[in-house]
Amino acid sequence: MKAIAIFGVWIMVFLGAANLRAQEFTITQVELNGESVVLHYDLVDTARNRFYTIHVFSSKDNFLNPLTRVKGDVGLEVKPGMNHKVVWDPGEFGAEFKGDVELEVRGKVYIPFVRFTNLADYKFIKRAKPTTLTWTGGTRQNILNFNLYKEDELVTVISSIANSGSYDLVIPRSVKPGDGYYFLVVDSKNKDQVMKTSSFTIKRKTKTIFKVLPIMALGGIVYALLPGPGPAVLEGPAGAPGSKN
Repeated sequence: MKAIAIFGVWIMVFLGAANLRAQEFTITQVELNGESVVLHYDLVDTARNRFYTIHVFSSKDNFLNPLTRVKGDVGLEVKPGMNHKVVWDPGEFGAEFKGDVELEVRGKVYIPFVRFTNLADYKFIKRAKPTTLTWTGGTRQNILNFNLYKEDELVTVISSIANSGSYDLVIPRSVKPGDGYYFLVVDSKNKDQVMKTSSFTIKRKTKTIFKVLPIMALGGIVYALLPGPGPAVLEGPAGAPGSKN
């Protein structure tokens, strides 16, 4: 990637209805580390158990969409603390990009626009089996997308769900069983309305052993019907050759 220069970092922190005196957001350092840009910041909040949404925007698209190749203390549910950092890969703009970029950090108190009421009751969700999820919040105008993630990787999207407060979810068979799955639920028309669920496990609808057992049992029945060792004697009608009189 060719040269890139960061000539400005702007801070726009929207703290919602919280007490402004109890919070402080400070960019402490901006550095170029190899092919990455690293933003260091402190986020101080005297209130306990409060989380934030932190996103970074750039002047390349006039600050319209958040940068996507970011990691670290960024995204949803960021805890307040000192010495936080965001690592951004400018390769997001393409290998041929060069020039000046202005960055803008935006943050706000994280308040989920919908809340699930029964997802925590499921220790796991089975593939290809309907699981009824219920939630509260939002409005009837919200059309929801359930973005399924495993760690930071998008796995699949279940889209165009009406905000009716209930949905029979079916995880596709193509999704691999495992731990660490979660949903990012997004309003399809307003990406600022987003919430992250707790993590859960995805399992097969039927365990592999139960799929094999019927075949094994059938094999046992066939074996029982086979004759034992030694010549077989077939009895025919009385008086027929080879029959006993």
